Amino acid sequence: MPGFLKSFSPLLKKLKLKKYLSEIILLSAAIIITIISLIIYASNNQTNEKQDHTLEASLSPKIINKNIFVDVSGAVKKPNLYQVNYGARIKEVVDKAGGLSDDADVIFFNRNFNLARIVTDQEKIYVPSIAEINNGIFIQNQRMLDYVSPVTGDVNIAPTTDTTTNNQLINLNSGTIDELDQLPSIGQVTANKIIANRPYSTLEELLTKKVVNKNVFEKIKGLIKI
Repeated sequence: MPGFLKSFSPLLKKLKLKKYLSEIILLSAAIIITIISLIIYASNNQTNEKQDHTLEASLSPKIINKNIFVDVSGAVKKPNLYQVNYGARIKEVVDKAGGLSDDADVIFFNRNFNLARIVTDQEKIYVPSIAEINNGIFIQNQRMLDYVSPVTGDVNIAPTTDTTTNNQLINLNSGTIDELDQLPSIGQVTANKIIANRPYSTLEELLTKKVVNKNVFEKIKGLIKI
């Protein structure tokens, strides 16, 4: 009897394998799918890490170590072409040029030049003199002239008085026709008209007396006094 059963053992094994064949196939498929998923996940993770590093590198500030050249001229003590570090500010460049000269219009410079501004390569900085301002070669930025009323409107800053600069202004009530003729957009005809309408108690009377129009008044109001 044992020999009889032994002869049927291969057949019994085949029957058992067939019984569990579907389970074996499903288990194998599950293992294969799991392995493939792990490979894809690892590959995507590496790609994302590379992209993150690339993005981080692109967003990180770049440190540029190079020199730039700035042309400084006008009313400075040593006008010249100056080599400065990248990121230098106007104050550094003007200091290299020896600072403002005695004939520089300090008030104009302080109103129109931002000492904290970073200069760029091949930039030109020209500082006008008092004579150039009085002759109308340079016209001041009207927004800068309205420094009495700051843009923020939170703080009222009283204007400072500079006696030396104030003496350079042309007096409406005593200026000669030649002095008035030096003002921008003022010819001899308008200069005679200014003299004919004297005296003035305020600068705005140039408008109320219709001596000049508003555009001309805006150009000259920083160059005249009462």
